[in-house]
Amino acid sequence: MASEDFSEKGFLSSSVFVHKKDVRHRYSDAFSQCEEISDIAHQLLLSADADPSDTPTLTAFLFCERTLRTCQAAIRLCELGLIQEAQILLRTAFETSFHAQALLVKPEIFRLLDAQSEKEEAKHARDMLAHIPEDQISDDDRLLLLAMRDTGKAGNFSVFESARVAGMLEHYAVAYRGLSALAGHATFRSLDRSFLKGEEGFELRIGPSEDQLVFTLSLTAQCIGFAVRSLKCIIQSSLASGHGSSPRSNPI
Repeated sequence: MASEDFSEKGFLSSSVFVHKKDVRHRYSDAFSQCEEISDIAHQLLLSADADPSDTPTLTAFLFCERTLRTCQAAIRLCELGLIQEAQILLRTAFETSFHAQALLVKPEIFRLLDAQSEKEEAKHARDMLAHIPEDQISDDDRLLLLAMRDTGKAGNFSVFESARVAGMLEHYAVAYRGLSALAGHATFRSLDRSFLKGEEGFELRIGPSEDQLVFTLSLTAQCIGFAVRSLKCIIQSSLASGHGSSPRSNPI
C-alpha cells in the first residue's frame, strides 16, 4: 500500500515512517549519541534504590524518570520531523532536570516546591470557579474546587530558583529560555518555522523538517546527561546511607 502524501493527511500520513528511516540513516551519529546516553540513564533508573522515607530524594528520582521519558519522546518526534514539537517537550525536560538536581543539592527546598505546586492548583481552582458557569459544575466538584482554592499555600519558587540552587543557571539562560522562545511559548518567533520562502513569496510548510535537528538532539543528549548525573548522586547517597542494594529491576 502506497504511503499517503503529507499534503493529504499531514503528520498522520504513513509517509512519516519513510522519513524516519531516511533521517535516522543520514543523522545516525546524532541519534546514536542520544541513544547511548539514554541507555545509561535507563539502567541507572533500574538500579537506583530511592528510600521512600526520604521524600526529597524520592521526588528527585521521579523528576529524573520524567526527564528521561520526556527526552525519549522528544527523540521520537525528531525522527518524524516534528522538531519544534520536540523542543516543546525538551523545555519541560530541562525544567524537571533543574528540580531534580536542586532537590539533591538542597533537600529543604522540597517544601518550597510543594507550596508552589499547591499555589498553582489553587489558582487553577480559582479560575475554574470564576469562569465556568455555575450550572456546569456539580455540587461535589464545586466543594472540591473550593477546598483546592482555600488550601493553596503562599508559594513563589520558580524554575529559575531551582536552576540557581542546582548551579545550572547557564543552562536555564541558554537552553530553557531559548526553547521557550523557539517553541514553548506562543511567540511570533515560534511561527518562523510554519512557512517557507519560495520564489513567489511565502508558503505554508507541509511535512517534516530537518531544521535544528542536530541542535535539538544535542540538547536532548545533554539533558539526559543531567539526569544521569542526578541518578548517580541518588545511588551514591543511598549506598552511603546503607539503604542501597545491588542493582535490581524494580527501583522503588
